[in-house]
Amino acid sequence: MMKKGKIAAKMLTIVFVCLLGAIVVEAFASTPLFLNRINLRTWGRRSNIPLAVGNPITGVFQFGHTNALAPQVPIYLSTNRSRNPEVLRVLFVGNGLTGANDMVGVLNTMAVSGKFRIEAEARAHEGYTLQSHVGDLRTYMAITNVITDPNNFTNALPLDAVVMQEHSVLPIYNYPLMTNNIRLLTQAITNQGSLPMLFQTWKRSDPIFSPTDVLFRTDSAYMSVGQQQNIPVVPCGMAWELSEWRRPDIILRQSDGFTPNIRGTYLNACMFYAYLTWQSPVGLNNGGLHAIPSNEIAFLQNIAWEIFLWRKDGLKFWQ
Repeated sequence: MMKKGKIAAKMLTIVFVCLLGAIVVEAFASTPLFLNRINLRTWGRRSNIPLAVGNPITGVFQFGHTNALAPQVPIYLSTNRSRNPEVLRVLFVGNGLTGANDMVGVLNTMAVSGKFRIEAEARAHEGYTLQSHVGDLRTYMAITNVITDPNNFTNALPLDAVVMQEHSVLPIYNYPLMTNNIRLLTQAITNQGSLPMLFQTWKRSDPIFSPTDVLFRTDSAYMSVGQQQNIPVVPCGMAWELSEWRRPDIILRQSDGFTPNIRGTYLNACMFYAYLTWQSPVGLNNGGLHAIPSNEIAFLQNIAWEIFLWRKDGLKFWQ
C-alpha cells in the first residue's frame, strides 16, 4: 500500500509540475518579451536557427518597372522581421564584375558619409555563373548568416538584401538557365528572410550581336526575370550607357573592354547606394578611390541618381 501511495504521489507531482509549466509559458508568451515569436528553421545540417515571424514590422512597399517595353507589373516587397535602423547588411553574389576593385568596400566607405551605414560583403569569383553559386556551399552559408537583433535578443536577423549578378553571357545566349539559377538562389534567399535583388550588367563586344543588341538583350533578360520572380533590378548597365554617351572621355572599362576600372566600380557603388537606401549619392565621398578627380566623382553620382529616378525599383528599407 505504501508503494502504491508513493507512486500516486509522484504522478500527482508530475501532473502539477506540467500544469505549472504550461501556465508559466502562457503567461510569458503574453508579455512584450515574446511579441515576436520564434520559428526554429532548419537549413542543411544547421538546425535551430531562430528567425522572428509574426506581423510585419516593416511596411509593404509597391514598386513598378518603368521599362517602356515591359508591362507595368507592380512589385511588392515586405519583411516580417525587425531591422537595425542604423545598418543595412548586404551580400553580393557574382563574379569578377562584382568583385573588381573591391566594390563592396567602396560602397561601405561611401555610405559612411551618407545618412545610413551599409555593411556589404561579396561572394565573387572570376568566371562564376549563378549556377556556380547554386552549387557552392560557402555561398549558401553566407546567405544564411544571421546576427542578433539589437532591439530584441530573442530574434536573429538575416541579411537585409542579397544582390545576384549573373555571368554576362547567359542573358544573351541562355536565358532559361539564367532564370533557373536566379530562381534557385532566390528560394534560398527568401526562405532565410532576406530580400533578393538583381545586378544588371552593361554592354560588351560580342561575335554575333552588336553592343547595342547586347545591352538590349541583357536589359530585357534582367527585367523579365525581375517581373516574373518579383525581384527589383538595379540597372547598372543603363547607368554605364548614359555615362558613356554624355562623357565618353570618362572611361569606365579596363583594357579588356568590359571589366570595370575604378570609375566603373564607383558608378556601380553609387547605383547600389541609391537603390538600397532611396537616398541620393550626390555629395558622398569618393569611397577611397582618390585617383578619381572630384568633378568626375560628382558626374558619376549624378548619373546614378538620374537613373534611379528613371527606374525606381529600389528597396525602400528606410522611412
